[in-house]
Amino acid sequence: MKKISSLFIVLVFAAFLAVTNLIAANITSENQHVEFSDDDVSKSGIIDEHGLYNSDPSLLSDLNETVRDCARQNRMNILIYLPDETKRYHSDSSIEDFAASTYDTAFGEYTDGVLYYIDISGKRPAYDYISNSGKACLLYTEPILETIYSSIDQYLPSSYSSDPIDPQKVGKAIKSFCKFITDFNSDKPRLSYYDDRDYYNHDYTYIKNGKTFITKSIPPAKKLHRLLIADLVGVLTALIVFLVTKRNYKFKHKTNPRIYLASGMSGLSVKNDIFQGTHTTKTRIDSGGGGSRGGGFHGGGGGYHGGSHSGGGHHR
Repeated sequence: MKKISSLFIVLVFAAFLAVTNLIAANITSENQHVEFSDDDVSKSGIIDEHGLYNSDPSLLSDLNETVRDCARQNRMNILIYLPDETKRYHSDSSIEDFAASTYDTAFGEYTDGVLYYIDISGKRPAYDYISNSGKACLLYTEPILETIYSSIDQYLPSSYSSDPIDPQKVGKAIKSFCKFITDFNSDKPRLSYYDDRDYYNHDYTYIKNGKTFITKSIPPAKKLHRLLIADLVGVLTALIVFLVTKRNYKFKHKTNPRIYLASGMSGLSVKNDIFQGTHTTKTRIDSGGGGSRGGGFHGGGGGYHGGSHSGGGHHR
C-alpha cells in the first residue's frame, strides 16, 4: 500500500508540473511588433547621400519606384543607403549600428523591413551590410544574405579600384537586391525564433498562428521546450528517490518473538521498575537573520540600437 501511495504522489506531481508549465508557456509579455501598412510606402526607397544620381534624377526616380513596388509586394519597408565619403573611416561595427539606427529612424522600431547599406564611401575594404528588422530577421538568414552578396558583387565596383562608380551598375545591384528580397520571402519563417540581445535590450521575434510577435519574454516553443526538460529532470529525480527509498527501507510484517525462545525459558520471577532519573537540555535557536544582499552588473559587447535587428555584412 505504501508503494502504491508513493508512486501515486510522484505521478500527481508530474501531472501538476506539466499543466502549470503548459499554462506558463502560453503566457507572453506585450507584443511590440508594428504591422506593415499598405497605405504608405513613400518612406521606402533610396537615400543617395553620395550624390551618385545627381546628374540623372530620372534614373533615381525609376529606382525608387522599383524599391517601393518591392516593399508593397513583400509587405515590408525597404531602404537602400548610398553613403558619402564621410563614412570612409567608419569601422564595420559602427556601420552595423548606423544601419540599424537609420532604419529605426526612417520606419520606427519593431517594424518589418530591411536596409541595404551599399558601401561606396571609399572605405577599404568596402563593407556592405544588410540590416533586418522584425519579421525579416526570420526570413533573411546568414546563408540567404551570403547568396545575395555573392550574386550582387558583379555589379558593384571593387573598393580597391580607382575607376569611377557607374550609376547604371549600382542601379542593377539595387534591382537585383529587390528581386532577391521577393524570391526569398516566404510565409513560413526559416527560423522558429530570433533572439536579439544588445547592451540595453533583449527581444525575441517569432511567428505564432501566422502573427508576428516581438516580446521581452521567451517564445512559447522555446519556453515549453525548457520546461519539459525541467519536468523530465524533476520526474526522474522523484522516481530515483522513490526507488532508492524502496530499496533501503523494506517494511516487513511483525515477527512473533516466541520463535526465538524455547518454551518454558522466558518466565520471570522478579519485576522491578527502576528509574535512572531524567535530564532535559534546552538550546536557544537564534532567529536573527544574517548576511547581506549583493548584486552585480554584467555588461555585454556591441553597440546600442533599438527595435529587433539581425543582419550580415560583406567585404568587397
